[in-house]
Amino acid sequence: MTTVFIAGSISISRLHEKVQERIGKIVSSDLDVVVGDADGADTSIQMCLRDYRAERVTVYCTGDSPRNNVAAWPIHRVHSKAKAGSRAYFTAKDLQMARQSDYGLMIWDSKSTGTLSNVIELLREKKKTVVFVNKEKDFVTISDRAGLDYLLTFMSANARAKADEKIGLSSKVANITQEQFALDVAGNEQSPSTYDTQAGVTEVAAEYLAHAESMKLRLELMFALKEYIFRAHLSQSQAAKVFGVTQPRISDLTRGKVDLFGLDALVNMAAAAGLRVEMHVREAA
Repeated sequence: MTTVFIAGSISISRLHEKVQERIGKIVSSDLDVVVGDADGADTSIQMCLRDYRAERVTVYCTGDSPRNNVAAWPIHRVHSKAKAGSRAYFTAKDLQMARQSDYGLMIWDSKSTGTLSNVIELLREKKKTVVFVNKEKDFVTISDRAGLDYLLTFMSANARAKADEKIGLSSKVANITQEQFALDVAGNEQSPSTYDTQAGVTEVAAEYLAHAESMKLRLELMFALKEYIFRAHLSQSQAAKVFGVTQPRISDLTRGKVDLFGLDALVNMAAAAGLRVEMHVREAA
């Protein structure tokens, strides 16, 4: 039976109707659901599940009893060696839910490190997550590093800095890149002509890292253009005129279709809007 891990940011106390509808579909599909016991989104998710008369629900908690269990569902207690009440203490149950589920549904406020950590952990477990970005009122599907990079474009610079401080975000993302590269190499081991020498592996590694750097630059440019559209309160048709492209291109931009944009195209769009693009090159640390 498929198990869905549903969670969200503690700052979100009311679920958007799109999220409620998605949860309703999960319940009507008779899927198993695991959910946490925290205030905020966890409690709102529990209430939504109760309203849909969901029965296949398990509430995870760290310690003897859950903080919230609105329908008296079965409880899964997780033991943690961390100090009671600490971040690590409560994270223990999230890690178990990520491991024991098949995919995730997250409701994110674009800054919560707990929800973001759940997405990253599911990705490390090679599991897909559907994320409802609350301020965008829309879903984003995360199934690979490119999807994660796009999700991070919704964070402000301040939120990114805090995430680095709290959970080591940059290190977590870098680790995913390294793991993905290792998987790519392992998945192609059946082709000796490509991988039978160290030089061959080095060549592939360089190509992979170059692709990752290109994607990073494109995502940063896309984020800057999206921010410009948001600050200027432009409709898609208005933005198309400003950037000198068609409206479908703006739609692709706002939806994060990074593979449809080259660096040159994004730089040209920025220049058309009067934005200045600067490049700094330095040796890798």
